[in-house]
Amino acid sequence: MRPLGLALFLSIGAAGAGLAQLAPAGTGGVVALAGTLRQLGSNKRVLMIGAHPDDEDTQLLVWLARGMGAQAAYLSLTRGEGGQNLIGPELGPELGIIRTEELLAARELDGARQFFTRAYDFGFSKSAEETFRFWPRDSILKDVLDVIRRFRPQIIIAVFSGTPADGHGHHQVSGILARQAFDALRDSAGGPQKFYRSTRGAPTATTLTLPVGTLDPILGQSYFQTAMASRSRHRSQDMGQLQRPGPATSGVALVASKPASPTGSNGSPETSLFAGVDTLVHTPGYGALIDSARAALTPWRPGATLPHLVRALRLLGAADSVQRALLERAIAIAAGVTIDGTTDDGIVTPGQRLQLEVTVWNAGDSAVRVDSIGVVAPGWGLERLELGAPTVAAGTLLTRRFVLTVARDAERSQPYFLRRPLTNRGGLYDWSTASPDVRGLPFEPPLVTARVRLLIAGEPVTLPREVVYRYRDQAIGEIRRPLFVTRDVDVAITPEELLWPIDGGSREPRHFTITTTNRSRAATVVRSIVTAPTGWPPVSAESLAFTREDETKSVVVMVAPPAVDSIKTGAFDLRAGAIGTDGRRYDGSLEIIDYPHIRPRALTRRSVAQIRAARVALPALSQVGYVRGAADRVPEALLAVGVPLELIGADSLARGDLSRYDAIVIGSRAYETEPALVANNGRLLDYVAKGGLLIVQYQQYPFVDGGFAPYPLSIARPHDRVTDENAAVTALDPTHPLFHYPNEIGPDDWRRWVQERGLYFARSWDTTYVPVLETHDPGASAAELKGGLLIAPLGRGTYVYTGLSFFRQLPAGVPGAYRLFVNLLGLKRRNVP
Repeated sequence: MRPLGLALFLSIGAAGAGLAQLAPAGTGGVVALAGTLRQLGSNKRVLMIGAHPDDEDTQLLVWLARGMGAQAAYLSLTRGEGGQNLIGPELGPELGIIRTEELLAARELDGARQFFTRAYDFGFSKSAEETFRFWPRDSILKDVLDVIRRFRPQIIIAVFSGTPADGHGHHQVSGILARQAFDALRDSAGGPQKFYRSTRGAPTATTLTLPVGTLDPILGQSYFQTAMASRSRHRSQDMGQLQRPGPATSGVALVASKPASPTGSNGSPETSLFAGVDTLVHTPGYGALIDSARAALTPWRPGATLPHLVRALRLLGAADSVQRALLERAIAIAAGVTIDGTTDDGIVTPGQRLQLEVTVWNAGDSAVRVDSIGVVAPGWGLERLELGAPTVAAGTLLTRRFVLTVARDAERSQPYFLRRPLTNRGGLYDWSTASPDVRGLPFEPPLVTARVRLLIAGEPVTLPREVVYRYRDQAIGEIRRPLFVTRDVDVAITPEELLWPIDGGSREPRHFTITTTNRSRAATVVRSIVTAPTGWPPVSAESLAFTREDETKSVVVMVAPPAVDSIKTGAFDLRAGAIGTDGRRYDGSLEIIDYPHIRPRALTRRSVAQIRAARVALPALSQVGYVRGAADRVPEALLAVGVPLELIGADSLARGDLSRYDAIVIGSRAYETEPALVANNGRLLDYVAKGGLLIVQYQQYPFVDGGFAPYPLSIARPHDRVTDENAAVTALDPTHPLFHYPNEIGPDDWRRWVQERGLYFARSWDTTYVPVLETHDPGASAAELKGGLLIAPLGRGTYVYTGLSFFRQLPAGVPGAYRLFVNLLGLKRRNVP
């Protein structure tokens, strides 16, 4: 049986997966055939191990997969959930989905495969010791060992050294576990034989230099150029790179080997990564046939390779499942055979009947015989609509139609690693209910796969193909989307987190939006219901009528507080749902993460909003302006507690009347995402000088390099940050108005923060700025950090720079962070010196 991971890889490769959508049917042509021929005839397998998406040494991966014809893979311990998002609002697990897909988009270019462990990126860590508290060593080591046993690499390359020189604690742990896994398996049958470390960050340690600037004759670019295109697909991390032509090198350092030897067999320094490693396919005559196929390949007649490949398949038999899978793919390409599978709907519901079409296109010059056409959809019903002749003549298309019935108990689409809550203080995914064959893969297999068994030149070849929804977009053309499962009715509620101020306007009702979507093909009538917390006034139900599939209606509901004297502090759940005319109840919804550079992915969301009641007093404000930043949900959080806020767009930044705002807030990293902010920064500083209040949330180096602050300040490289969300905070001037108006800030306000205190603190600053607090990570050696909140007078106004991570705290409903932030909004009225 073909290994599941390889089968998925080959299925995607054979489909020619494109960005944003799956590509139409095709063989991939001479480029795909030549690339596959490179990997045939030898057994070279390399596993690279790092901590995050973007840690991989992409130049090495391209050289290995495209240049050396090796089966290369990258094992990332995490999916990058703890980072920031430059392209949208998603953070946490949703960001992990985006970055997983960006890794797959990168692997599409560099030719490698992708694996993961259970480790959840809980945020920056300053030591391996702290990281191991979230990621139990034995648990993550087991995951690494499982991947090695499945992939069976002869070579392991660690991206990091496993020492404090790596900086990030996650990086250190990836290096430690890579070496520990190598040592554990090096003496086992089929275990790794060499352990290298990438010298990308330490070139003087290089023992083997690889010419990654070499031209790839198939693609017409150097391996380095391909690597930079691959790296540029990490768009959520702002990783765009120049594809510089010309000579380039990449290096590795040999750390350990079996047998222990840092040199080649003649005592000289090794000249190849695989020196001393047996990479032969031990089938007599097989390698010569693959060599003959390569020699026969021409751009105009890929079929000239077919006789050699068919003989090689016959000779190989079932001796090597990996080589056989590659060989079957090469034979299909050479023969000009393509399969496809499409349905008439993309978002489906339990019990729904789908029209499914599987085609076999024989674009070659010889007939092929169809042995079987199967559809793999575990638990779903399948009805064949037609039979026909099994022979597909040259230049013809064979079509078979089926009716596919979605299983009655089909669950909503959800990545396998999100089906259960995180464990170990949020440091580990729980994938215990997933099949062992799926654990460690980027995602579970497709919902439906067509599998066609053919006889090509008399030899059996099996071709898999993911079944997708295909439709015509009048402007773009053919669009292909994966299949997703949901319920007949989806119900979503926003906001999902809301802080309800007890002080001031606690009696005022709050608005929630209930969005209901009809996913069934029939006209539907439901009652939209909202269940208020116990003791709160009920919310009226509303009848909704839908006439078509995927029709959506939104209802804004008013939620009032309890009729008693006041709301008690605490957390309360507000639940949304719908009831059909047959009495069936619906809740939850399907969320689709969809960006142009990655494949769409779906996850299931609960239709529950959490209300956190806390004492938060607002200053007297008439209007606050806000320039949204990256992954910035702060505006919605402030609106929800009653701040009169409006977003400032590019036109208002350039020409609007800024003086009407009591305060203007700049979102995190907005100087990177909003060009109009950069262009009109002078207008903002003029606004402050005339009496305004400007609050700038954390920015990265372009902010400092561009000189956008009114007085000089610098950010260290690497930047100062406080990763412990419980780190002590000291008020440098307890009498400062920030700590008293309109909320008295005390020790309780620094509790229950999430992930971190802050990042990109200022390291040095002009004496005009006044630092008002100090915080640092625990430890005797940790330096005091006073650059997390700086306040400076500018003309008649006030300028604030803060590295405190309000962008995480406010959407998470952290009461103390709200109280501190609204105090910042009140600084103008307190005439801060």
